[in-house]
Amino acid sequence: MSFDETLASLGKELGLPLEVQDGRAVFEASFGDDGEDPVTVEISSDDDGRFAVLSTDIGELPQNDVEALATTMLEANHLFAATGGAALSVEGDRAMLERRVRLEELSRGEGANVIYPFIGLAVQWRRKLIPQLSPLTF
Repeated sequence: MSFDETLASLGKELGLPLEVQDGRAVFEASFGDDGEDPVTVEISSDDDGRFAVLSTDIGELPQNDVEALATTMLEANHLFAATGGAALSVEGDRAMLERRVRLEELSRGEGANVIYPFIGLAVQWRRKLIPQLSPLTF
């Protein structure tokens, strides 16, 4: 199944119109008590066409304690202990959560089992990054 076909299937499963433009689709999602600040998820095709990359911006890096947060992010990335198979990274002054998945994982009618936990992790990390949203520990 191609990337476009996979996202069409995933869109039907999630009840979202996932429109692919320039090899990527973007949608917003929220659930639980974070409904006022939705997570924007980008799904893009990788170069070989067998994988998709899920990506979301989880917030601006705090200016007061960047080193401590960077250490926390690195520890979470170790063996994906607190990232559910995703990876935390930094792009400029923003923290990102990204995950590379096989297209088959998104197209077997079980794509929600990949997407929902990814969104949940983004919400958790956003709360950790921006403590005034809600206290959270890993």
